[in-house]
Amino acid sequence: MKTNPFFLFTFLACCLIGTLSGCFQAKSVRQYTLSPAPSLQALPQQDRPMTILIGPVKVASYLDQPRMIRRYEATRIELIAGQEWAGDLAEMISNQLVADVGSLLKPTPVYLYPVTIAGIEGRRAAIDILRFEGSEDKSATIEARWLLFDLQDKSIIKAHSSLFHVPLADDSYASLATALSQGLTLLSQEIAESAISSEK
Repeated sequence: MKTNPFFLFTFLACCLIGTLSGCFQAKSVRQYTLSPAPSLQALPQQDRPMTILIGPVKVASYLDQPRMIRRYEATRIELIAGQEWAGDLAEMISNQLVADVGSLLKPTPVYLYPVTIAGIEGRRAAIDILRFEGSEDKSATIEARWLLFDLQDKSIIKAHSSLFHVPLADDSYASLATALSQGLTLLSQEIAESAISSEK
């Protein structure tokens, strides 16, 4: 009995498609969040009422995408396949800064900018995140440029650049996320200390 060429072709095509689909299955994606410091000792400050606003927080354009980033040279970076942030990175950074600065400046109220509170005295920190990545020396690098404003007259009180290198506990990407969170806590400490010293 002769085999119908059409059915033979169809059978072979289905086998090929099945094989290829098995080879090109999507790799699993792991997602990470940032984590505020679990316990921070509040900094000594004056009794004068003050409010702190954090924002806007902007990230460099190459950071504004889901995947985590590792830098290998001064001009070469790698987007890490399968290792992604669990949400908008700028939003996660903003939320951690509010939480950390809030812990450091208790009982001073700390809010995410913009918030409308008429006639309040205090400070606002506007932050540009320039680097937020792993490095080939097994550390996390956080670089930020930030301005501290007076809430009443809108004047710039301080302009500052911060750079932190935080060693990773191991080679895992969970350790990278943790180290980046620790770097944000260091940034929060600089902002909080500047807000206090500007009130003296």
